[in-house]
Amino acid sequence: MAQEPDSNPLLQLENTRPLAVEPPVFQLNTGVETTDLTLWAQDNLSQALRDQDLPAANYAFASNSLHLYSSFETEDITSDQVLLSLKIKVAETTTPDHFLVELEEKTTIPAIHLEKNSKPVLSELIKRASQNVSLQIAQLDQKITPQPQSIDYIPIQLVSLPDQIDDRTKTVLENELRASFQIRNLYLTRQTTEAFIYKLRLKIDLSKQNEQGFLSLLWSLEDSANGEEIGQISQTNPIPNLPLSRILIPASEAIAEGTAMGIKDLLQQKSLQNQTVLK
Repeated sequence: MAQEPDSNPLLQLENTRPLAVEPPVFQLNTGVETTDLTLWAQDNLSQALRDQDLPAANYAFASNSLHLYSSFETEDITSDQVLLSLKIKVAETTTPDHFLVELEEKTTIPAIHLEKNSKPVLSELIKRASQNVSLQIAQLDQKITPQPQSIDYIPIQLVSLPDQIDDRTKTVLENELRASFQIRNLYLTRQTTEAFIYKLRLKIDLSKQNEQGFLSLLWSLEDSANGEEIGQISQTNPIPNLPLSRILIPASEAIAEGTAMGIKDLLQQKSLQNQTVLK
């Protein structure tokens, strides 16, 4: 197996529903011929979304696919300047009456640039829009996750993850933690309220021993009321010479499972200690 397998598109399927990219609509008032641009823009938009780790294609390849609609429009600003906009909407059906995501990217450019060679300008707008689509879908996934109301759930506040971890890896790791916690009646949140009596912190340490790299994750569980440390969960493994995200993302499920089980053990030990004191 290759040390850095990245050619298989299945590796890009992560924590979101498939995205079917519908053919874009062009409403350009500049005399630009758009016949050949429609398929080109659809392909480029699909690829840009895949670059953001969204499973996107020019067709619905799953029954639960979301559908992305887009349109390119221009508005005259001056005699030689136009406002070019890319509007994107995401819905759950092919005949939408409600949109889950709506956004717009704009840029002001000389009209002649759009008329002579529109693809570089459109590509830049597509790239910017795809980044925002990725962010909004990630937020959408968090919004639609129902917060457990059962009093049996133990709420734990996740303190900001270390800056060594990039935003994408943070999102993947947090989603895996949330799933592993919920199975064990633990509720992970970033909100800061008095209701969350425990705090979870992570410290990352990268080291080398005889040219062998080692990654250590140290999770600390604290009592929010007095800041007292309840216990720690330590995870250490030898690692190859790869970017941190290439290590943490594939291992995120195992990391989350180990962390959740460790926290459950710490809380059970704390409960037994409290019962001993009461007796």
